[in-house]
Amino acid sequence: MAHWSDHYIGIPHVELDCAELVGKVLREQLGREVHFPRKQEDGLDHRSGLIVANAKDYARKIDAPHDGCGVLMFFRGRRAHMGLYALIDGQGYVLHSDALFGSSVRMQLERVRKVYKVEGFYDWL
Repeated sequence: MAHWSDHYIGIPHVELDCAELVGKVLREQLGREVHFPRKQEDGLDHRSGLIVANAKDYARKIDAPHDGCGVLMFFRGRRAHMGLYALIDGQGYVLHSDALFGSSVRMQLERVRKVYKVEGFYDWL
């Protein structure tokens, strides 16, 4: 059976970064129009600053993930990366886009935890 996240795998990172991918999926799959602050540069410090300063305006932290919730990740010691949780056949995945992979990918949550530190899961406001 197809999952909503299938359609978003393989989109080049130069077309959609992590926040742009999350915004597109929220709009197209969940009917939510979310406009994250635009980054002015591509550095981790800048992206981390945007996430830290604005997270409370877009989401609230939850204890347990559910399909479609946000995933906030640390990369190189900074909260600088986000994705969406996908629950497929009882298994947790994260859909995200990162220059490290060159495109959007859907990774098992356990594999994600080997590359990133998962800061938490978030419900969209």
